[in-house]
Amino acid sequence: MGHRLDRGDVIDMLEESQLRGIPVEVQLRHGHKFEDRVREIGKVDGEDVVVFAQHEATPLRRISNVRRAWPVEHTYAGKQPS
Repeated sequence: MGHRLDRGDVIDMLEESQLRGIPVEVQLRHGHKFEDRVREIGKVDGEDVVVFAQHEATPLRRISNVRRAWPVEHTYAGKQPS
């Protein structure tokens, strides 16, 4: 059973992309998909808008799905031996 993303989940994923500089895969409501990094999330004329590095600014309402472009890589790189 899959998890359905709500508005808060979408915003969280976009904020993670902005803060960590990681790419996300974005699907728009009309079906177009692209991969990009988020540069800014803000409001324009009272509407939430996402500014991407290589794509045009997109109203949040036009985004139907977002996910990490690359899977999370779990490593022990930060662990110190006991």
